[in-house]
Amino acid sequence: MLRFHGAWRITVVGKSADFEQRAVVRGLFGTRVIAGRPGATLVVDEESWTLSLEHLPWGRSWQPNVRTTPGPVSERDGVRSRLLSSSDCHFPGKSPDYVNFAVRLDQVLAPAPVRSSACLPAATQTVRTSSSHSAPTTAVPAQLGTPLRGVPGRPAAPARSARTGWEPGR
Repeated sequence: MLRFHGAWRITVVGKSADFEQRAVVRGLFGTRVIAGRPGATLVVDEESWTLSLEHLPWGRSWQPNVRTTPGPVSERDGVRSRLLSSSDCHFPGKSPDYVNFAVRLDQVLAPAPVRSSACLPAATQTVRTSSSHSAPTTAVPAQLGTPLRGVPGRPAAPARSARTGWEPGR
């Protein structure tokens, strides 16, 4: 289970599993479930919330996936993105790095503040703009259902919320 803060869009980007998969968000406003179908999406905007990736073994109830690996945080065109990949369970002979299910989280960042140019002559004034409508970064493992290589063993620290300014450890 991973903890997040602020507004993020969660999108299922891949599934290569025999078992049904889902993403479960738990927060102050209750529990929400995203079906494990590529393209399924949910926007969450809460001060603090958790995300877990789960599978449904035949004849049993929903179980947490045995491994969820957060990828690095990337930023592009005002959107912060992070890929989460997971493996539902371990079978004999199955690589421990096998990826069954992947979701991408995207967070629109606050636009950079515009510097005041009131003291500059009109001919030298510049205006900085930032668009929050750009396409998000789409980092996806090379191939679902194969071992994922080069993923750091330690998850990256949670990102600072653009909405609240909260940072972990503060």
